[in-house]
Amino acid sequence: MPPLNLAGKAPQPPSLLARRESIISAASSSHSGASTTQPSYPDTSTKPVPSHPLPPLPPPTRIQAFLLQHPWVVGWNHEDWWSCWIGLFLFALVSIAVHNNVPAAKFEPWTTNPFDSLFTSNNLDLLVLFPLQGSLVWLALWAIRAKGWSQFYKGFLVIYSLAFLSKWLAAQTNVKSASLGDSIWAILFGTLLRNIMAGAPMADGRSKALPAWLKVAQQTELYIAISLVLLCIDFSVLKPLAPRAIFVSWVDTPSLFVLVAMIGTTWLRIDLQTSMIMSGATFICGSSAAIALSASLGAGSKADLPIAIISVFTIPSIIALPYIAKAVGISAKVAGAWFGGCVDSTGAVIAAATIYNDPQNVAIETSAVVKMVQNMLIGPISVGVAVVWTQREERRMRALHNSLKDDALRSVSEFKPVPYKTLLWSRFPKFVLGFLVTAVLFNTVVPAEDRSGVNSFSFMVGEWFSTMSFVSIGLGLQFHELRREARMLLKLTALYSLAQLVDILSTFGLAYVAFEMF
Repeated sequence: MPPLNLAGKAPQPPSLLARRESIISAASSSHSGASTTQPSYPDTSTKPVPSHPLPPLPPPTRIQAFLLQHPWVVGWNHEDWWSCWIGLFLFALVSIAVHNNVPAAKFEPWTTNPFDSLFTSNNLDLLVLFPLQGSLVWLALWAIRAKGWSQFYKGFLVIYSLAFLSKWLAAQTNVKSASLGDSIWAILFGTLLRNIMAGAPMADGRSKALPAWLKVAQQTELYIAISLVLLCIDFSVLKPLAPRAIFVSWVDTPSLFVLVAMIGTTWLRIDLQTSMIMSGATFICGSSAAIALSASLGAGSKADLPIAIISVFTIPSIIALPYIAKAVGISAKVAGAWFGGCVDSTGAVIAAATIYNDPQNVAIETSAVVKMVQNMLIGPISVGVAVVWTQREERRMRALHNSLKDDALRSVSEFKPVPYKTLLWSRFPKFVLGFLVTAVLFNTVVPAEDRSGVNSFSFMVGEWFSTMSFVSIGLGLQFHELRREARMLLKLTALYSLAQLVDILSTFGLAYVAFEMF
């Protein structure tokens, strides 16, 4: 029988805490150079030790060796690049279709019978476009092994159906005259579906997550990036008005973009990333600029709320500006340049110029050219923001890394400075390269007689991706979370109102100087 201690109990084996402290003490003594006997414990492992070493790995194949020596080659298989591959592939198919006189799909206006908009020969394209778009996005998700990729077809069917319904409803004559475009309906339908599926909030106030089959199809950034790659820039159309269009679009946009973003940060206390996204989307081209800037800033999730605000509040500009231009007596060229420079998206610009309704369609042509030139700013500004933001992050990471005094802690720290070029390349929006390649191919490879048709057909295909991105944005908006973020919503609305007012006034001045005085 073991001897009892003073409390009358048998001595207990050392606790885990005591064993841990003895190991730490022994390790520290050994580190300081003192001679200490290490505690030993019996090996309780029952796993047999192999009597022979593991067989050596087989030598790499030629392909494996090449990829090890050139790791940049496998970079093509990334979500950032798939927008380029899908967009360029669709651009090639569109060029072939137009060359063979295939018309672009279009929802014809309808008044009382919605089926009048569907039963046209042009809409037969949708029977091919729908599975083609879904298959290409599915291929991208499969290639990058996105979570839940095998269930993508279910979610894509829902998102495409809501996009189809949005475009169908937007073709109604009364709705069209009220400038309620498909983007508004897409966000609304997506938001309604999200809140119906979420139901009441959980006990901790959080919402139920989207099911995996729908979440994997909510590819907002990928959809809008593909639509940007399909955006054709016709240099021959730009040439006559290019100098004046550049003056209207490029003189004030970069400086006002930075100024309003800083006002949002300093006065309204909005975080810098969201403020830059909101300001850039207002001054450049709406949702496309928001997605491009969020990619450059590494803040994709912060673009949804600014895009929703712009989509709703751009309607007053579409309706009011043409009537103001008519009432004041502004010429068609000045009015077109004004609309193109301060109305957010290309579709909204054309809608505003159509409401202006000049007999020679001068306002429509001028507004389209100015907006086209302004769209070209997406690339330089996205790259500039990526450069500045990458330098800022690199400096902050290096300062944080150097603040760690202990060399051992610094060696295992997650705040190791990343090489500047590596960080910049990871933030660079790759679809800008696809956008540039499309522009070059459109102006060099596509025959001149086909360019008008290719431009409108590519725009139609890109608009379908854009509408699906608006549905995806709606799927991320929940009513009770918006109530919880009411303060941020009010701040962003105030920032948008300020930016839009400044944009309207400054663009009108530049348009008047460029198209009336010269």
